[in-house]
Amino acid sequence: MKNSNIYKIIALVFSICLWYSCDIEEGQDLNGPQTSSISEGVSRPELPQAVGGILADMRDRLNTQRDVFSVLGRDYWRHQSSDPRWTGDLMTGVLDDNAFYLTTPYAARYAVVKECNLLLEGLENTTEAFTDAEKAAIRGFANTIKSYELLTVLTMLYQNGIRTDVSDPNNLGAFESYDNALTTIIDLLNNAASDLQTGGDVQPNTLGVSYLEFNRALTARAAAYQENYTLVLSALADSFMDMNASMDLGAYYQFSATGGDELNQLFFALNSTGANARIAHPDFVNSAEPGDNRVNKAVLRTDGPLNIADLTPGTHDVYIYKSNVDPVGMIRNEELILLYAEANMVNNPGAAETAINAVRAAAGLGPVAAGSVDVDRILYERRYSLFAEGHRWVDLRRFDKLSELVIDRTGDGIVSQFPIPQNEGQ
Repeated sequence: MKNSNIYKIIALVFSICLWYSCDIEEGQDLNGPQTSSISEGVSRPELPQAVGGILADMRDRLNTQRDVFSVLGRDYWRHQSSDPRWTGDLMTGVLDDNAFYLTTPYAARYAVVKECNLLLEGLENTTEAFTDAEKAAIRGFANTIKSYELLTVLTMLYQNGIRTDVSDPNNLGAFESYDNALTTIIDLLNNAASDLQTGGDVQPNTLGVSYLEFNRALTARAAAYQENYTLVLSALADSFMDMNASMDLGAYYQFSATGGDELNQLFFALNSTGANARIAHPDFVNSAEPGDNRVNKAVLRTDGPLNIADLTPGTHDVYIYKSNVDPVGMIRNEELILLYAEANMVNNPGAAETAINAVRAAAGLGPVAAGSVDVDRILYERRYSLFAEGHRWVDLRRFDKLSELVIDRTGDGIVSQFPIPQNEGQ
């Protein structure tokens, strides 16, 4: 997925750094085509380069982003001896509006939004003889990916809101409230879906599902945040959800060790030391229903517990990824089936039970009792099915249950949202 043209890489990185008036952390390697080339009019040869660059850059700071969400949701503890803020700020709840745990994932997500906007601008200015269907495919792709990135930032800042209109770096749109931004994102997804229905997939597509299926799956997630369960169900009907398929069917970030490509930095070897480790929260291990094989995402440390930062000695490593080139899920079938259960919980409890039981069967568990699917059941299944995928903090918040998070030490607290980054000047 990497572009070998270093001059084009430098041009795009420079433009993004200027846009944010901040430094991109070391190691970022944005690889889309040159900014001026794309914005002035995308050509047919440049198109796959631009699409591939966007897909590659979506992975930037993914590890920080997932770690932050997982620490806040008490999925796991993140130990890094060189930076105590993982067990400090994020667990005490006293957040710095200029710290790496906010600014780097925030900037990385908006960098991809910028690339999508450049592609859309280039499409408007192109003299290439793209057909109407091809133009629709490009628009659908760009706006779907842009929506995905904006939704990620919105879940971080929550009621502080976000900018959704950033197409003109010299005239950025105002911050929209959470509710308004969520509506904007869903509208963008719906418009993108119409384009994708017309144009199909632009190439390349490395996700593992079509862009339209990914779009509708993402729409279902966003609609659940809005409690618009009618839209959840209609979007799921056009997604890749399949109760008879693997729970791991879905859209993925891809990694490789070839050609200077990016490695999966969510992989740590078993028995990692305090220098760099992800330790499953003891409550995840201890609260699992007997026989639930989803708890195997946490593996017992054979070198003994890790004792650090006055936390209960950690006995289990997070071990979802078995190598540094394993793909990482963006959105999987298991989440969609659980969204289907949530959407049917009140008005069609039988359908909700069927969905829950499909997930439980895959986890080695028996069916739930009739009439027992409620919010607590949904949250239990999502906790274990989506462990370390960045959902638990958001789920407890949207069901007004953040107070149920474990407080590990005297002085620790609970975070409900991130502040607006300092360099936004709000």
